[in-house]
Amino acid sequence: MLSVAEETRVIDLPTGRLDIAIEEAVWPLDRLCAFAARENPRRGFLVVSRVLGRHLPTPPQVIRASARDLAARIPAGLPGPVMVIGLAETAVCLGQTVHEELRAASARDDVYFLHSTRQQLDHPLLCRFEEPHSHASAHLIYRPDLPEPRTLVIVDDEISTGTTLCNLAEALVAAWPRVEAIVVATLTDWSRGRGWQARMPRPTQVASLLGGRLEWTQGAVALADAGFDQAAASLGRMASHRNVGRLGIAAPVAPPPDMALPEITGPVRVLGTGEFTYLPFRLAERLAGEGHDVVVQATSRSPARIGAAMASKLCFSDNYGTGVPNYLYNADPSDGRMTLIAHETGAGTIDPALIAALDATPIGWSA
Repeated sequence: MLSVAEETRVIDLPTGRLDIAIEEAVWPLDRLCAFAARENPRRGFLVVSRVLGRHLPTPPQVIRASARDLAARIPAGLPGPVMVIGLAETAVCLGQTVHEELRAASARDDVYFLHSTRQQLDHPLLCRFEEPHSHASAHLIYRPDLPEPRTLVIVDDEISTGTTLCNLAEALVAAWPRVEAIVVATLTDWSRGRGWQARMPRPTQVASLLGGRLEWTQGAVALADAGFDQAAASLGRMASHRNVGRLGIAAPVAPPPDMALPEITGPVRVLGTGEFTYLPFRLAERLAGEGHDVVVQATSRSPARIGAAMASKLCFSDNYGTGVPNYLYNADPSDGRMTLIAHETGAGTIDPALIAALDATPIGWSA
C-alpha cells in the first residue's frame, strides 16, 4: 500500500543539511534507511540503508523481503531477453537478489544478471562508465556470454540526480543497440522532478519502495586527501576469478551445500567483502534457516564520518590488494556474535587487524 500524504524531514549533519520530502512509500523511510556524513568533497552525505546488509547489521530475512517487494514493482511482460544489472559495490547483492526474485515470480528463463565492478579481469570489456559523485568513480562492465538484451533492469540502492544512470545507460545502449526499454529498480528514489529520465537513451520506468525529493545544502566541505584521490583512481586486478556475476550469469548461484564452516554455537555475523556480498548473504540465509541468529554486513570503500547512523568505524587494508583503505561500520566486537568473513580473494588476503578486531574466521570462496 502506498502512502499518499507527503512527509517532510530535515536531517542535520556535520557536513550540511538534507531537506527530504517523501511523496509515496511502500516501506516507510525509517525502515529503509538512515543518514550519515561522508568524508567526500563531491558529496557530503550518505544514505545508509537498513535493508542492504552493508553499513548496518541486517537480518537476511529483511534483505530478502525488501528485494522481493522491489522485484514485485518491476513491470511484467518486459521484452526479452532481460538483463538485470547491479551497480558495484553497494547494489551487487541487491541486484542479484532482485534477479533471483524476478526469475522466480515471472517463471521466465530469459532473465540474466550482470554487475559492474572495479576489478580488472582478463576478459573483454563491454563498456565502462563514471559515477561522478562517488569516492571511486570508474566502473567496468565485462561482456557476458549471454544473449543481447532487449530490456535493461538497472538496480541501485538509491537515485539522487540520475546522472550515474544516464552515464551507464548511454554506455550500455551503445554496446547493445537492440535495447528497447529500461527499468531502474531502486530502494529509495530521491529524484522526483529532476527530469533525468528524459536524458535516458531509451524509454525508462522507475520501480522503488520509496519516492520523493532530497535537497542538499552543503556545509563544511571535506578536503580530498591522498587516500581519497587514490580510491577515486584505483581499479584492482584479480589474477584468479570465479564468476558469480561479473561475467554474467543465467541462473542464480548459491553456496555449495558441503562448504566447510566452523561450529556455530551462538549468534553470528556474516561479513561480505567489497563486491563479494551475494554469496555471503545466501550463506546467512541458510544459517538463519537452520535456526541461527544471523546478521549480514559488508566491508566498504566508502569513507564516512562517525556520528548519525555510524556508531563505530574500523579501517583496514583492502583484501583486493589495491591499497585503498577499507571500512566496516557498526560492527560491535562486544555484541557476542561470532564473525565469519566471506571473501573471494584467496588465503591470507584479509587484513589481520580486521580479523583480530572481531575475533573473526575467514571463509574463502576460491576461483
